Amino acid sequence: MKKFIATLLAVALVAVACCVFASAEDVNLTQGKTYTAVGIFTEKTETQPDYPDEGGVTLTDGVKAPAEVKYNDALWVGFNKNVSAVAEIVVDLTASSKVSKFSIETLNDTTVGIEAPTEVEFFYSADGETWTSAGKGTESGEGNVSEFALSLDSAVDANYVKVSATCSGPWLFISEFEAFGTAGSGSTDESEAVSEAESETASSAAPVESSAAASSAGTSSTPSTSDAGIVAVVVLAVVAV
Repeated sequence: MKKFIATLLAVALVAVACCVFASAEDVNLTQGKTYTAVGIFTEKTETQPDYPDEGGVTLTDGVKAPAEVKYNDALWVGFNKNVSAVAEIVVDLTASSKVSKFSIETLNDTTVGIEAPTEVEFFYSADGETWTSAGKGTESGEGNVSEFALSLDSAVDANYVKVSATCSGPWLFISEFEAFGTAGSGSTDESEAVSEAESETASSAAPVESSAAASSAGTSSTPSTSDAGIVAVVVLAVVAV
């Protein structure tokens, strides 16, 4: 009977551990975020239609174009080689985040001059000005829709992410730009400003107490509550077994 109860307890604890780990899964950090883009064709004429970015939200709305959706559907945004030989999309993540994967969805329909890019490279940045290459995407997919994706061995810190796609034909159509990882809790600049303000106030009001607090903080550390919880659950499960 004791063994049976211990087994049930172990199963329950493992289930809780799985739920905890699942809750920490990567999410699409670009979804719903604002962005800027280079290369979108906007010079519509009677003989040359454009394929606009509907409301400036299409590329990060979280909706990918299915294979059966044609190029003139609003889910696709048309970039033109004559506007820029390299299409670029820059997304503001609004907070310092951990990014572990990048991807874009593109269309390939040579009958109307739409071709997949010859090269796709992903970048990340802390300030939106100085960029670091995360690497180049690998193409996969079936039919006329391709995904260029890059998975990183270890997550990188980023406030901004960028994709650069080299046009191989007259047109490059993109449906979605995604970056997966763990979202930050708030704006880095704002957090630093609040921290500096609090530090100045504390220093001005009670310099001796502030110094003591700093010394105490430097000699002690508090483990992550979430990490400790996960470890505790796993240890209990092993002990129960």
